[in-house]
Amino acid sequence: MSHRTNDMNWAEMSMEDVLLFAIEDENEAQKYYRHASTLTGNTHTRDVLLRLAEMEKGHAEVLRQELEELRLEREEETGMAD
Repeated sequence: MSHRTNDMNWAEMSMEDVLLFAIEDENEAQKYYRHASTLTGNTHTRDVLLRLAEMEKGHAEVLRQELEELRLEREEETGMAD
């Protein structure tokens, strides 16, 4: 969870850039929760942290699907692949 958003120039970012940034952020959050789960001795806390990690994984997958759709739409519009 980098929270680098203050350094970002959102006005100049493409939708693809935003999605790539969001995917990276979700992946970082997943790593954070997984790591935190290894540090706790409390079973309930560990389970919650692992569930949160799985949620972040799901968020990243949804964002990857959105990115793929965006790229396919662009391909159809331009008639060209990247």
